[in-house]
Amino acid sequence: MRKMMMAAGAVLAAALAGTAAADNAQPSYATVFDATWKTVDDNFYDPNFHGVDWKAVGDRYRAKLPGVTNDKQFEALVSAMLHEIGTSHIYIVPPSASKASGAGIGVRYREIDGQNIVSEIAPLSDARAQGVHVGDRLVTARDATAGPVGERGRIAFEDCTGHARSVSLRHVSAFWPPPHPAFEWSLTKLGPHRSIGYIRIDRFDDGAAELADRAMAELKDADAIVIDVRANSGGNLSALRLASYFTGPAQPAAALFARPYLQALGRGVTAADVQGAARIDDAYTDDAIFAAVSAHKGAATFWSDDVGDKRYTKPVVVLIGNDTGSAAEGFAWVMRKAPMAKFVGARTAGALLSAADFDLPGGWTLTVPVQGVWGADGTDYRDKAVDPDYAVRWTRADMCSGRDPDIAKALSLLE
Repeated sequence: MRKMMMAAGAVLAAALAGTAAADNAQPSYATVFDATWKTVDDNFYDPNFHGVDWKAVGDRYRAKLPGVTNDKQFEALVSAMLHEIGTSHIYIVPPSASKASGAGIGVRYREIDGQNIVSEIAPLSDARAQGVHVGDRLVTARDATAGPVGERGRIAFEDCTGHARSVSLRHVSAFWPPPHPAFEWSLTKLGPHRSIGYIRIDRFDDGAAELADRAMAELKDADAIVIDVRANSGGNLSALRLASYFTGPAQPAAALFARPYLQALGRGVTAADVQGAARIDDAYTDDAIFAAVSAHKGAATFWSDDVGDKRYTKPVVVLIGNDTGSAAEGFAWVMRKAPMAKFVGARTAGALLSAADFDLPGGWTLTVPVQGVWGADGTDYRDKAVDPDYAVRWTRADMCSGRDPDIAKALSLLE
């Protein structure tokens, strides 16, 4: 779910900033490592760390620190340590001036038959300027396309006719932050008395609830609606506002439970715990969501809205895919309760949690899951993927021709 910027805390800073003295010397890797381990230890939402002995993990990776000599090695070491917990939404990001994590070339891919096929190109990238096209096959190894922002690399592609070429492309940071607003809609008339609405949402960020109201007001008379969240990387619980138009009367939709509540609970979460947590309505911004959980000792259940006669009861198709993640998966799980909804596409990313960003010494940043997500029936939705009702297989020929098999299937279902 939506990441929210937070400081690691005054106590942590005081305890770990000793070596970063007034002369602005860079902190040692040991200092950053200790800050990383302690931030996870203090803030990871599950007091049991999903069964992992976090102290033992820290000791094991700390012993490897003497072999670390640069940011890239340090990032790899810490990333491997964080991976031991086995969850999404947990990673470390180097300082902006570091060359540890390379930028890409402004291209997104769809994996088809083990090959990386270009699916989207950033508007201001060299890739767009030099004629890389959707449907091109990446010949260069995927991990070899990364490099420091602004520097160039030679990347090989094969186009849809089988012609191969090598292009010198500048490394750019693209696709994040996402475009704003990442919410658009339109109405297509298919005949004198038939129309279908289309809503594409690439993020459920602050402001998405108001956009959902506007979209549904304009599409209320459509004979069917297609909701496209295939490229949706997440956001926050503003997704509940759109889902409310399809799921019926107000009801518990999702609970966020943090460490203080789970530690006091001392057992697994049940449906009774979700029903008994503080009811929260209309919390559709990052600040409102985090404040609600904090105000109620780490536990809050968020309810959908009763939209009354604005409820949409005609057919709905939800398009999902491998890039549908986090809050978008939460949206999909809630939409499973909509009686007229059908799901088309591919399995979602399986990356559903609520995380926060923490500042570390030396300009490093750490993302940590600080809240788990449970359904109204007590189901733990941690990293739980959503499967489509109608799985669609893409081919490279589809990419090269511009055909969209997911849309084609959606339209066939709505005939």
